[in-house]
Amino acid sequence: MNYSRAIFLISDEVRAVDVTYETDSNGTPAPRTTFKTFDTKIKVDSYVVVPTNTRHHMTICKVVAVDVEPDLEATTDMEWIVGVVNPANFNKIKSQEGEAIAKIKSAEKRRLRNELREKLLDDVGEVEIKALPIYSAKED
Repeated sequence: MNYSRAIFLISDEVRAVDVTYETDSNGTPAPRTTFKTFDTKIKVDSYVVVPTNTRHHMTICKVVAVDVEPDLEATTDMEWIVGVVNPANFNKIKSQEGEAIAKIKSAEKRRLRNELREKLLDDVGEVEIKALPIYSAKED
């Protein structure tokens, strides 16, 4: 017996969860890897952090199945899920930043327009600006 799977024999609370590291070019999930967790909030399409042998020894994966039947006879170790990633918080912050950037761009455009107008007024005067044909041009 692989003792990393023994927890399934002593606890009914532990769950086996299948994840995939990536999808192929057709959107089909790559091979699955099963991890264990006590987290009852993890569901299909959740993003989870799992231990790996890469970079910082952790990687984000997408959950493709929950409460799967673990293979207790398998010889490979089954790792624990490190934690859940909450992309909703990230998306909220990105949206708020987008709104702030739109206001900054609007203020910058208004500032540049006002500066240019002041320079034009200083250079040629309002009468000459209003005399330009483009000042009140209308399409036919």
